[in-house]
Amino acid sequence: MKTKIFLCASLMLGLSLASCNDDDNYFISTDPVIDQSSVTTGSSDVTANSATLHGTVEGLADKSAAFYSVGFYYGEDPNSLTNRVDGVLDKNVVTATVDGLETGKTYYYQVFVSLKGQVSFQGEVKSFVTTSATVVTDNVQTVDFASATMGGAVTEAPEGATVGVVISADPDVEKVRAGLIVPAAEQAAAFSVEKSGFVPGTKYYYAAYLDLGAGVIYGDVKEFTTDAKTFDADADFVDLGLSVKWAKSNLGAKSESDFGGLFGFGDLSGVNTSYLPEDYASGDIYRTKQDLAWNVTGGVGTLPSYQDYEELFAKCTAEWTEVEGVAGYRLTGPNGNSIFLPAAGTRTVSDISSQGTAGYYATGSVNNGDFYYAYQFSLSNRARASLPVYQAAAVRAISTARNIPFDKTKLYGKWYMENGQDGKLHVFEGPFTQFGVTDNWNTITNNHPNVEQQIGWEMGTNNGWIGYTYGKDYGYMEFLEDGTVSIHRIAEDGTVTDETGHYTIDEKNVVLNIDIDILCGNTWLANKSGSLKILALDNDGLRIAIPDGDYGYAVNYYSERKLEFDDAIPVNFQCVGGDWNGEWGAICDRIDAEKLEGKHTVTYNGTVNGAMVFNIDFQNLVAKYPTAIVYINDIRCDGKSIKFDANRFFYGDIEDNGNYRIELFNIWGKGQQGGKVVGSPFSAATNLESEPAFQVSSELEIDYTINLSPAYYTPGLITINPSWGGDWTGPNDGSFTVVVDENSKIAASKKNFVITLNSTDHADGSIMTFVNTEQLYKDFPGTHMTLTSLELDGNAVTGWDSAKVLNSDDGDKHRLELWNTYGITASSGCAFGTPVQSGGEMKIVELGFSNSMSVGFTVDRLFPIVEW
Repeated sequence: MKTKIFLCASLMLGLSLASCNDDDNYFISTDPVIDQSSVTTGSSDVTANSATLHGTVEGLADKSAAFYSVGFYYGEDPNSLTNRVDGVLDKNVVTATVDGLETGKTYYYQVFVSLKGQVSFQGEVKSFVTTSATVVTDNVQTVDFASATMGGAVTEAPEGATVGVVISADPDVEKVRAGLIVPAAEQAAAFSVEKSGFVPGTKYYYAAYLDLGAGVIYGDVKEFTTDAKTFDADADFVDLGLSVKWAKSNLGAKSESDFGGLFGFGDLSGVNTSYLPEDYASGDIYRTKQDLAWNVTGGVGTLPSYQDYEELFAKCTAEWTEVEGVAGYRLTGPNGNSIFLPAAGTRTVSDISSQGTAGYYATGSVNNGDFYYAYQFSLSNRARASLPVYQAAAVRAISTARNIPFDKTKLYGKWYMENGQDGKLHVFEGPFTQFGVTDNWNTITNNHPNVEQQIGWEMGTNNGWIGYTYGKDYGYMEFLEDGTVSIHRIAEDGTVTDETGHYTIDEKNVVLNIDIDILCGNTWLANKSGSLKILALDNDGLRIAIPDGDYGYAVNYYSERKLEFDDAIPVNFQCVGGDWNGEWGAICDRIDAEKLEGKHTVTYNGTVNGAMVFNIDFQNLVAKYPTAIVYINDIRCDGKSIKFDANRFFYGDIEDNGNYRIELFNIWGKGQQGGKVVGSPFSAATNLESEPAFQVSSELEIDYTINLSPAYYTPGLITINPSWGGDWTGPNDGSFTVVVDENSKIAASKKNFVITLNSTDHADGSIMTFVNTEQLYKDFPGTHMTLTSLELDGNAVTGWDSAKVLNSDDGDKHRLELWNTYGITASSGCAFGTPVQSGGEMKIVELGFSNSMSVGFTVDRLFPIVEW
């Protein structure tokens, strides 16, 4: 007699059959066939007297039917399912029909599987009600990129039953029936539901349902595909002045106040209702193919990190408010732009909670496998959170992408390899950069994430990897508009080779088709001609990719235009006295491009007897750096600093020739009328043909500052109550930078500000109220602001003494001081009231308010007025 080894029922131990008939022995296998998680009780289809039951059993697809039996236990008591009906297993789905049932009665059932009658597993117990009611699924009524209207029709529905639709991204009927539940507002013979929060360009499956309480009836499964949507790096994202741009709305939303979709970790549909961690991502999905934001935006955006959210709330002004009746945070960045984050709530399976009171926003970072990082906020709290992977959250994309179009005309001209041949690196870090072979114009120039390869190795000028020390070709290649390309090669040993070929440009895919080898030194890589991707191209630099297996090696070039641009800036000096003697124009200095930024000194050795023409020209500075400003710090005549009013100088491209001029005194310049300078910067005198106060016996020294990209300054309103309560950063009304204005004066780009502070904590008065501007005093210590208005709780304050609203400083900060118990107004007096003792400080009761304070002011000038 053959021996049988009987297995104990174990949830994680499977069976493996090694027999030819039912009596053959079977043995223990360490590879599980199935376990408890393989068995799931599914839905039911009922009539008045019968029910077709469904379930799933996974793991038996390749097993003989003789190895197992499947079916359902059922009965009228959920704790005693004494009846059994055998079923059929087809593609993991178990189906069986029970007839002869009583109409209107509740029955309970569970799927089972038995392995050779020795080990059995059952699914959960579910119920159904026999009924003659029916439900039919309607075709989708409307659909766009984020929403759809679905519905159905029911007959003989009992009172109290509910209707709606279930939605899945999987066409399997059981997956649809277990999908996201979207109930209709009320039961009706014909009903519809509108659901938003879908992913663009995605196919969904849905079915109408009738929920009888003890059982659910479903209509047939239908489908729809959401419209595609193109995302633009500029139009769909907002630059807040932070390290990343933020999308204007949530994914799956059509406006900034829409909640959008709620997505589990790694869910690409927004309708995954599983609570099993294995149905979600288990590792970081940021910049991967499971990055929902990357998928939805077509590579323009990605999911944020929690650090991105922390930066968002730390560096922006956050105001809890409502937009179109939806609560959330309005976040205003340092540059004055803003986004709105609605309190979109969260979802577990089909249950949505906290919508309208709290926001849960997903990141792309996992936290210990079954959890992921999110950012949670409400009116009273905002912080990083850790959520189970199945808990769905809203998604707000971020982007560092740009929208730079390819312009083939920039290719025309001469290009040199970036190999330091002239002792400089003009654009890139060396002649070669290693990228991925999948990189292209968008991933390199427009900074779209490459989720397939994250490779970016700057190989420098002397890297020996794969022979790239051989990138020493000192010639050039020249592309002509007619499709001709000339390669002038100069090897390291001086050997010269000239070659002419032809090229075309595939503008759609940004590919160069060339019939001769590009200029690339003598590297051994084979693919140096043919179809080569252009990774970057602008007026200064060019990157052409040479493919090599999984890698793409960019050859880096700088243009002849850039070579000319990088030449030193000549400084032309003119200083002629009233006797017409002096310097009428000479190059007194040449400043290398990499040394332009910062302070410099120009020296003139000679005599000046009264200024008549006094100019300094920085040739081509405006042409090369349109936003640059240059201003005088100090003037020394024969070693002694003299007074001057920089507000009376004229600045910028005065002659419209690309040069930056500082016009100090010029009887033929901007500040003259009828050949006379109207207001001298060197004395109180007016209407002068020359300035006798300006005298140089032997040496003139001028210190000046060149600022190629002036900083942005953000004035913030700070008011501190007697309990030391208040925001030490304060709200703002945007930022300003420093420009040359239409009058050829150096001035603030924005001069008028009104800042409003909303608070209920300042009714007791103020111990400090001032407008604080970081870094401004350090850069422009002569800045002067003027208070123009003050409103408390919407009421204008009048009659204050403007002479007591003072400009001061605190380290590098500029302050417009209305009152400061520790400041200069403490000794000069307050413009708004009499100080009153409050603990160790003096408060101004008149600066108290119940709800709001608004301060208006102007930025008048950046240089001091000189007292002669």
